Amino acid sequence: MGIQSEKTRRMTLPSSRIKAVTFPPPPTTVEPDSKEGAKLARMHLNEAPFGPSPRVLTAAAEALTNAHRYPDHNAVELIGRIAALTGVERSCISVGNGSGEILIAVAQLAIEVGDEAVFPAPTFPTCGKGVQIAGGKLIEAPLRDDGVNDVASMLAALTDRTKLFYLCTPNNPTGGVLSAGEIAVAADTVPDDCLLVVDEAYHEFANAEGGPDVLSILQRRTGPWVVTRSFSKAYCLAGLRTGYALCSSPDIRDALWALRSNFNLSRPALAAASAAIADTEHLAHVLRQTLAERDRIAQTLQKMGCRLYSGSANFLTFQANGDAVNLATMLGEQGVLVQVLPWPNSKGSIRVTIGSREENDRFLTGIAAARKDIV
Repeated sequence: MGIQSEKTRRMTLPSSRIKAVTFPPPPTTVEPDSKEGAKLARMHLNEAPFGPSPRVLTAAAEALTNAHRYPDHNAVELIGRIAALTGVERSCISVGNGSGEILIAVAQLAIEVGDEAVFPAPTFPTCGKGVQIAGGKLIEAPLRDDGVNDVASMLAALTDRTKLFYLCTPNNPTGGVLSAGEIAVAADTVPDDCLLVVDEAYHEFANAEGGPDVLSILQRRTGPWVVTRSFSKAYCLAGLRTGYALCSSPDIRDALWALRSNFNLSRPALAAASAAIADTEHLAHVLRQTLAERDRIAQTLQKMGCRLYSGSANFLTFQANGDAVNLATMLGEQGVLVQVLPWPNSKGSIRVTIGSREENDRFLTGIAAARKDIV
């Protein structure tokens, strides 16, 4: 009788904590057999419009010849190159399947059930997803009117239960960049029993435009910190999902290491990322072309009467007089995909990735056709 009653019990899946997780899925396009589908201007994902450099393609192709062997879990070569690039000790560097995987792990290592995490809003949501998975509570502070993280408001939201404090600079989806002074205030003020996380997925673009040196500023902090970066943007490797974390101590790195799945970076990804770091000429070309095209688009949008939010990334965020959803729909009908943001007000705004010259011209032509709705 006892055994029968045990067998009639049913487990409810997923657990209530996982069921409560809210996370917007990334916008996608259909790609049968991993081949790019219809000729769309993909200006909604903040991808690079340029392919990887020839050196990167050669390295990845050579790695494929050993695809029957597991990759180097310790990522020795890649971590060595990251250490040389950043000046961070190897023992303080971890890698992941994109910086998104690392951000979820970062939240899990800091948050216990019932803890709080302070975030700007809106921002890149992945670390917040990790907080929810760990059973923590998200405390959101609205961005400043210029689209930059409001550090003062975020610090005011700190409580004894705050165990993670997340900054994103340049902020996705608005592009706003924190000043050196604002980062320093956060480094000095966030308590030592709270993990300070700085998401720098667009670091290379901000650095090219004279943005603050986040790593040097964080050296003044006595409490724990993590900086996350990505090869998806300026290094043109979004499809190979490679990111890394720079940590304040080997203990933090070891915790991230413990949360990694085995062999989470493929052989082609490891080889490509290592080669990409070495190919400084290609990086400089990508930055130069992207920033020049961004400025060209910005000038045209301003002439059309759009409100632009300043930032240092491979995208622009702007607000037109008309409804952002309607504008995005009209662009989509012309094969130009952009991202709608429910910010800063009910009209919303548009985030557009800087594409190739051809894609950017298609976008501007589409905007011109919809001019009556945005001026």
